[in-house]
Amino acid sequence: MIGNRRKRKAKRTINKDDDRLKHTSGVQHSSEFMHMKSSSSRPSSMCMTPRQDPLMFEVLPQEGLKNESVEFILGMPLNQILTLIQQNARILSNIELMYSRKDPLGRDICVYLSNDGIRLMFHPVTQLLRLIEVDNLSQIVLKYKEKIFSEPGAEVSMDKVDEFFGSTHPGAYDDKQKICVKSWRGLSFCFPTAESANVEVTPGFGPLRSLKFDSATQPRLTKMSIFKGTAVGKNEEVTMPLAAYCGQNRTLLVSCARKNGKITGVDVLFQTQNGNAASRISGELELVEVSRTISFGDSVAKVLSALGAPSKVFYKSEDKMSIHRGGCKETLSPQPHFFFNYFSMGLGHFESRVLISTLDSMER
Repeated sequence: MIGNRRKRKAKRTINKDDDRLKHTSGVQHSSEFMHMKSSSSRPSSMCMTPRQDPLMFEVLPQEGLKNESVEFILGMPLNQILTLIQQNARILSNIELMYSRKDPLGRDICVYLSNDGIRLMFHPVTQLLRLIEVDNLSQIVLKYKEKIFSEPGAEVSMDKVDEFFGSTHPGAYDDKQKICVKSWRGLSFCFPTAESANVEVTPGFGPLRSLKFDSATQPRLTKMSIFKGTAVGKNEEVTMPLAAYCGQNRTLLVSCARKNGKITGVDVLFQTQNGNAASRISGELELVEVSRTISFGDSVAKVLSALGAPSKVFYKSEDKMSIHRGGCKETLSPQPHFFFNYFSMGLGHFESRVLISTLDSMER
């Protein structure tokens, strides 16, 4: 009975209504990774009927996947992806979040959409989407330039990939793993040959090999990858796309502001969209770098003037953030009743203090 209670308590989900993590689906711990499953759902109702048909996505090499409701674009920040999933809980469910407990800044963060076979890999420090993988072709419809090339029951073959994307050179073949990889800039397809008995590998230059097979036994696609650069292992550094800013700020550097040897606040260097009159008229908002100082004791109006509107305003009757004070025992008076959270900047502003929640932008 005790074991069952503990299992029930260790469950989590992302709730669409309050954007908070609640306990409703399984959490698994290991020595290496933290693995959280989320159902992204709320109590069943007529308007929340689960979808029956597989999702259809347009494949954009070097960019991402998108359809009428959802866009997964390389360079999007993790918090924006999670918000997108919450807002589309009706069509996106059974979400898994995985990250390394031993090496959180050295191993990628993974968000896996198990119902659709989509794996989103984020840089551990910048938390920007750097790699998109589709590893279950039986649960998703893929199209390229408005033409469907893979769907459940008719998963794409090697010949079909060559037909849609054009074959400019043979694929790279891995003898140990028995996998042939067909790649283009920003896009690659993996075809395992271990289960195809009649596949013949012909010699080539370096890792490049040609495969000979009959139509009945040709390898089937098991994984598609979208990335920046020429190959998955040689990814170019991703940057946050202009379309992902949506009026938000992107932190570049946070350092302590000091006066007479004492910390008085934080200096924040961030990127934001230029909202001057000329930019609004032309419709092209350029990125500009802005430096602001947030000091302890600043009023709400001053913080809003410096950083703009927050992503979220949280109201609370008690101070649940006291854990971040460490060993400090002093009591803050009066206790804050609300705080601003700038998700895209990794900053939280209370009535009397500033909380920094990102690791990549902190002064080292």
